[in-house]
Amino acid sequence: MSELKQTVPQDSAIRERIRLAAADHVRAAGLNPPLSLNLLKKHAEQLLAGLDLNGQGFDHYGMIELNNALWRPYFPHIARKQRLLLLPFCLRKQPECPAAHDDLGLICRGCGRCSIPRLSDEADALDMPVLVAESSSAVADWVEQGEIQAVVGVSCLESLEKSFPAMLRSAVPGIAVPLLRDGCKDTAFDPDDLKRALAVPQGEDLHEFSYGAVRSRIDALFTPDGVSRFIPDNLLKAESVRTLSSHGKHYRPKITAGCWAALSASAPDLPGYLEPVALAVECFHKASLIHDDIEDDDAERYGESTCHVRLGLPAALNLGDYLIGIGYRLFCHESIPQEMRTSLCEEAALAHCELALGQAREFEALRQPVLTSEECLRIHRLKTAPAFRVALFAAAIAAGRFDELRGLFHAFSDKLGAAYQLFDDLEDEADNPASAVDVLMRSNGWNREAARAETVRMYQAQREDIYELLEQVADVPLKIFLYRLAGKVLKDV
Repeated sequence: MSELKQTVPQDSAIRERIRLAAADHVRAAGLNPPLSLNLLKKHAEQLLAGLDLNGQGFDHYGMIELNNALWRPYFPHIARKQRLLLLPFCLRKQPECPAAHDDLGLICRGCGRCSIPRLSDEADALDMPVLVAESSSAVADWVEQGEIQAVVGVSCLESLEKSFPAMLRSAVPGIAVPLLRDGCKDTAFDPDDLKRALAVPQGEDLHEFSYGAVRSRIDALFTPDGVSRFIPDNLLKAESVRTLSSHGKHYRPKITAGCWAALSASAPDLPGYLEPVALAVECFHKASLIHDDIEDDDAERYGESTCHVRLGLPAALNLGDYLIGIGYRLFCHESIPQEMRTSLCEEAALAHCELALGQAREFEALRQPVLTSEECLRIHRLKTAPAFRVALFAAAIAAGRFDELRGLFHAFSDKLGAAYQLFDDLEDEADNPASAVDVLMRSNGWNREAARAETVRMYQAQREDIYELLEQVADVPLKIFLYRLAGKVLKDV
């Protein structure tokens, strides 16, 4: 973007022109939140060019107003008690301020020397929580934990610039009120901007789901007692329960439950039949890990001996096969509506075949002297995408929206799986003939540094493709979920 010093327009008439034009631009372009940083930059350039304001250092301010315009229509779906008013330390009267502060922020004493007590009272009257803090670094974590679902933030342009990438990656619904001047002295903001942000009404059609609540429900399921309820009593039960409930973050079942919650945004809780669906997804994943460890002859996973080292090869193979069988049995659980069971089993079977074909293609490729980067990406997709796809497909089937979302979830999983594996390749410290880095070294005669640089480029291309794909999503809760899922995988490389 522009190398000019970025600033907030000091003329209130210019700020108003940008604000109104941003709302018009969002409507005319049919944009839905969230947008990636690159897309926000692109649309901000178009916005300012249309106002003949480009080249004046207002680029970042234009991005902020565009982001505000994107999120404002979504705010009525969020209860006011779930919207955080975030105020900066620099609003306090210094050095007279008598307030102390802790790890979270300022502990205001309400002395009346600055505007913080008044603003806090206004938010309290709306049942909105208030935090006075130096940065918003913890806000994305609070959103993820379900403590809050949106932010109205007053901050200087410099702080907003620093926090923007993380907030966008975490798809935090937000309305920003920029301070008119940077620095921490004699700061001020446009009170009308904050008044508008606080006044966004609370509608009746609230999106009640909380990803924090979803994670808590899944964490409770993946305990020995929770898993035992669904595993038949037999010789393999104890080892199955141990394998399913210990280690790992149970990330794929959380994808299934979180995606269902996004697709059913007004539902206050997960249905009971989602438990066997989520457990089945984990059965398939843990079985694939047992078999993968055998195929790669890995001695450790999660810092402990792998299953085939601990139990012996025949027993480990048998346990992996049993978990696959239990997964299909769970997809036919009596609590799951009959019309969902066939689709769940069919899609899992297709994914199992694809996963096995990907592994077979990797074995074949390792015997070849040269493997192209395109073939390497294809293997990455075959090996990694099916696990993401089954988790998302299961959620769509359980929510009754599979036909509508099948194409999107298939494309998203393919790109996410490839990106995930490329990033994993960059993390390899030892030689790995199946990694993109080693493939590029062998096929091009490059050194490791050059091969890593090309792998980074491939990874970034996959990342941009994912965000471009998500622009097709008009369902805002679903788009938020997919952005957050992508944000977990797509690191800044």
